[in-house]
Parts: sequence; C-alpha cells; structure tokens
Amino acid sequence: MSDAGSILIVNNITAGYGEGAMVADASFTLASGEILCLVGESGCGKSTLLKAVMGTAPGLQVLSGELVLDGQSLLPLPEKERRLLCTEKIGLVSQSPGASFNPIRTYRKQFIETLKSHGKYDRPAFETMVAEAFGKMGLSDTRRILDSCPYEMSGGMNQRIALSLALLLEQEILLADEPTSALDATIQLQVAKELLRLRDVSGMAQVVVTHNLALAQFLADRIGVMYAGRLVELGTPAQVLSEPRHAYTRALIAAIPTLDGRLPTGLDGAPPLSGPSGAGCEFAPRCPVRRAGCAEKRYSLTNIGGGHLTACSCGSEGAS
Repeated sequence: MSDAGSILIVNNITAGYGEGAMVADASFTLASGEILCLVGESGCGKSTLLKAVMGTAPGLQVLSGELVLDGQSLLPLPEKERRLLCTEKIGLVSQSPGASFNPIRTYRKQFIETLKSHGKYDRPAFETMVAEAFGKMGLSDTRRILDSCPYEMSGGMNQRIALSLALLLEQEILLADEPTSALDATIQLQVAKELLRLRDVSGMAQVVVTHNLALAQFLADRIGVMYAGRLVELGTPAQVLSEPRHAYTRALIAAIPTLDGRLPTGLDGAPPLSGPSGAGCEFAPRCPVRRAGCAEKRYSLTNIGGGHLTACSCGSEGAS
C-alpha cells in the first residue's frame, strides 16, 4: 500500500473505549480526489474507525498506530491542536446528522457560526451560497429552512442539510457515515452524484460508510470490507465485488436480493459486537469454508495482486 501522494495515512490503528479495542490493525491510504467506501454489517467498526480518524468522539482513544494528515503526524499533537487541525481539513457527517446540530437553534445561526469559524462566511452572499448547496441536495425554500430548527425536520432533511453544510466548508476530506440511509431512492441518487461531482471538480477525498453495496459500487474508487473491527478485504469495486477473496465478502454479496427471483443466501450467526478478540480469524465461527487452522491464524492483510488485499486464504473456495 503506497503512501505516495496520500493526504491521509491510517497505519495499523487500534482504537476503543477504555482498554477494549473496537477497531484493530486498520490501515489504508487516501489520495486527493479518491473515494473509499467502507462496508460491513452493523457493529463491525466502520463508524468507530471514522471517529478515530477525526479524533472528536468523547471517550474514544487511539491505543496504537499512526495517523498522518497532509504530512503531519496527528497522534503526537496535543488534543486541542489535533482537533483544530482535523476540523480545518476534515468534515464529518455523522450517521445521525441531527446530533450534529443544536436541536433548538435555527440552522441560520448554526450555519453562520460554523462558516465564521472556518473563515468562509460572506454575509452578502450567504443565502445565495446556501441556496446553491441546498439545491444540490434536492432542497428548496432556503429561507424557511434556515429559519427552522433541527427538531422540526425529519431525519432525511437533517441528513441533507448536514451534507449541504459540508459542501459549503469545502474541506479536503469528507468522512460520511451512511450519508443516504434516511433518503428515498431518487434523492439517494442525487446525493451520490453530488459526492462524485465533489471528487471530480474540487478533488475532495471521501471515506463513505454504507451498508449499500450498490451505492459503494457506484461511488467508490476502492472498497474496504470490515468485520469485527478489522479490514478483511480492500480493493477496487471490480476486485471486491466481482472477484471477492474473503469468505465474508462473498457472504455479503450472496445476501443481496436479485432481480431473477432467487432468494438471497442468509448467513448464520451474528458478528461479535465487542470488537476483535485477537485470536485468529474473527469470521471463522460463521464461515462456510473455514479450515482447521483458521481460528488460530494470525490476522494479516495480504496483497494478492493489483492492490487487492485480503485477510483470507480460503474464501475463493466459495466461488461458483
């Protein structure tokens, strides 16, 4: 995994609350204008990994590893300095965007305060700028929205408003946690196209967490599959979705309904919600092609060619 040209380097990050790790050994790089989608079941550590990168989640600690942003190593910095640097260069849209806003203060006040703190507030052009950002998210009636409070809006509206604010801030990196989960299909497509436009026009790099493999295929330059707090496969959409090598990736793909009427294949059991145990392959207890030594084999993400990385040596046995 080359670090050349990367604006963000995540190297063997282990993070958790207290002494327990919810994410372990996570490594990836992100180049300007690249979209990385993280997929996997709920509880597999995707959102925790985003928060560990951002460094603003109360109680979440990076226990080991290295984070480098624009050549600056973040973890040795004092907490306040790291937070200022991250919020200047990285935007975060959380899975519950309503939580990003004060529920009883108008969007107008909160947009103005946020833009001022980033040196991007232009009073004469403010409403015009906001209307343009709202329009890209399928929102109209700018003045009414700005004079409303978040508690008056649905989850989908708050999601689009939070994304609009991220557009206005024009940061180098966007971390988006399920940015389309509360939206109907037509708005999902509009938002996805705007994320692609941001990549192509402004070079904004993005890490997008999603359960939707179709969205990941549409958006991503690379897809990372997570299970039990670890990345288990990483590669281009063609590599990961058309030639999956990890048994868990194959199971995720098999669980998607198809248009030919075939029922999806279920996956027995549930993912561990306590993070990685550190003892062998975490997926082994649920894996249909596991071998005798899988439960003891040490975790390692191996390049099998062309930048396609996998932590599984027998997942291809499930190929049809």
